Amino acid sequence: MERYLTLILENPILGVIIVSLLASLVFTIFKKLFKFAVGIGIIIIALAIVLHFFGVDSLPEEGKEILNEMTD
Repeated sequence: MERYLTLILENPILGVIIVSLLASLVFTIFKKLFKFAVGIGIIIIALAIVLHFFGVDSLPEEGKEILNEMTD
């Protein structure tokens, strides 16, 4: 491990390349996670609109009781 660290410290160009690759990797992962979260959010909103439009009560009585207990 120390060998790699000294190699990177002795060659600043190699260090810049490694840092840029790591930054690109992290940015790509966050970008994909953000797209996934937005997609899931759109699906949840669409489901709520459909359930409201058709008048379906989405929470059973047990769920309503638990929700009321948590708010109290």
